[in-house]
Amino acid sequence: MSVKKWVSLGIVYVVIVFAGYSVITGNNPLASGEMEHDGHSDEEAGHEEHNNDEASQEDGTDHEDHNTESNSEEEEDMDHKHEHEHGHETDSEVKTDVSYDNEELVISLEDDTGAAPELAIEHEKEMHFILISNDLEEYYHLHPEKEEEGRFRVNQALEDGTYQAFVDIVPENKAYTPAPNLLQVGTEETAKAHLHADNEWTKEVDGKTVTLEEVEAIAGEEVPLNFDMQGEQPETHLGALGHVVIVDEEVEEYIHVHPASDDSTTFNAHFTNPGMYKVWAEFKFDGEIHVYPFILEVKE
Repeated sequence: MSVKKWVSLGIVYVVIVFAGYSVITGNNPLASGEMEHDGHSDEEAGHEEHNNDEASQEDGTDHEDHNTESNSEEEEDMDHKHEHEHGHETDSEVKTDVSYDNEELVISLEDDTGAAPELAIEHEKEMHFILISNDLEEYYHLHPEKEEEGRFRVNQALEDGTYQAFVDIVPENKAYTPAPNLLQVGTEETAKAHLHADNEWTKEVDGKTVTLEEVEAIAGEEVPLNFDMQGEQPETHLGALGHVVIVDEEVEEYIHVHPASDDSTTFNAHFTNPGMYKVWAEFKFDGEIHVYPFILEVKE
């Protein structure tokens, strides 16, 4: 047999083998390498898609965590603002110190970083300074002048005795609740008062009469204090028609409220605890400040 015939038989044999393999396996042996490569590509694409999904989930989680953190900070800021505006108990971030010498009061302020706090203007003043004797007989509403950042002074002659000083300020971006600062003038101590509710709710001061209408004071509830001016019209004083300061008989709980509206002499107070309280209502008539004291009982 010639070489040519051997070559032809060899080609036929190879074709028969390939054809048989294709029939038996269902695969094209010439394309198997390509198919195997495509299979790896799909598998790799699947892994890549899975990894992308995981990355997206992680990014989404991070984004969600960030939003949650931001919302928490916003809620905290709102809570902080709400607490401050309503005078609720908070952990103060500003310390106050009050001293007295030679008929001069000195008030020092320091925030939690050791710096002088920045103060907002509240009813035309940076600071309202309330000084009350232990027996609740002496009451002063003063407005110290700033000597330097964090230090204020005001002149006021005081009788010997024990006083509680409340520094009424609004620090910028700092939590603060006025608390009593013990001030001892001289050596004679003043005992705390034992209050009894008023029976007379109409008071006259320097020819001007004011009546505190019937009060039903319940701890934990808003208590309207309605003052009847007996036909008189009070003048605007420090941006309002009046100011009301209230303390309990222990001179520990301090409340300072302003009228419910610009043309009103109704003051909405909130008492945290039941007990006896003294109220000082300030109104301005003919350019003079008149202070009207009342004593009321807050029930549970």
